[in-house]
Amino acid sequence: MGKDANGKYQVPAVVGAISILNELSGTGESGATQSELVQATGLSKSTMHNLLSTLEGHGFVRRDDNTRQYRLGPALIPLGNEATRQVKLVRSTLDRVAPLAGEHGLSFAVAQPIDSKQLRIISRYYPPGDVHVGITVGSSYGPMDGALGKVLLAAMDEADAKRVVKGRKLPAHTRATITSPESLIDEVAEVRARGWSVSHGELNENNAVAAGIWGTDGELELVLLALGFPTQLDGDRLTEVGELLRDTADEVMATAGASAPGR
Repeated sequence: MGKDANGKYQVPAVVGAISILNELSGTGESGATQSELVQATGLSKSTMHNLLSTLEGHGFVRRDDNTRQYRLGPALIPLGNEATRQVKLVRSTLDRVAPLAGEHGLSFAVAQPIDSKQLRIISRYYPPGDVHVGITVGSSYGPMDGALGKVLLAAMDEADAKRVVKGRKLPAHTRATITSPESLIDEVAEVRARGWSVSHGELNENNAVAAGIWGTDGELELVLLALGFPTQLDGDRLTEVGELLRDTADEVMATAGASAPGR
């Protein structure tokens, strides 16, 4: 057995199965072949064959005999439904975010913390039409990744956030990425004060705004994200959408009897 970043033991076969499911969650209806999954996950052909056979036998993946494409299986549906029922914040959030794409002509997404330093996209909503900024369900983001990363940092204890920022060389995703630790720390302080973060092309060429949702225990539960091309989402529009996300987050928290730290 191996260990994760926190030193906890992990069963390789379980980790492999999780990596397959995570990969398939981002492929949609197109699915993926066994060879594509091998390439994406780094698992050996024999391990992949055995894991897919096991997952298929239990209904967690399904295989199209004609195309040889694998997709997520029906056994995941009741598990997902039960998890959704257990987390009222998720349902309340998705209900509020779903209409926003059509109303505002932007892409919206909801992310959930995996741990204190990583978020995973669990749902996305696109505006009508073919042209929009895309984001993959299942994709993960860390504390140095644009608007989402700033929310993660703002959710940390201030001293912990400073240690994270100053403990590494900040990656330059684009020419606009904030690579000065002091500048990033100052911006995270602004995020805490106003309740939303912004990325001016700092992770890729597009702009983004994000706001956090906290649970009754004071822990970050979900993050709302809005994405747009610079021509769609810039200037005063960034503030408008930032306040929209913050107000939406406050509405969700109010239904659960929670509130953001310091507000």
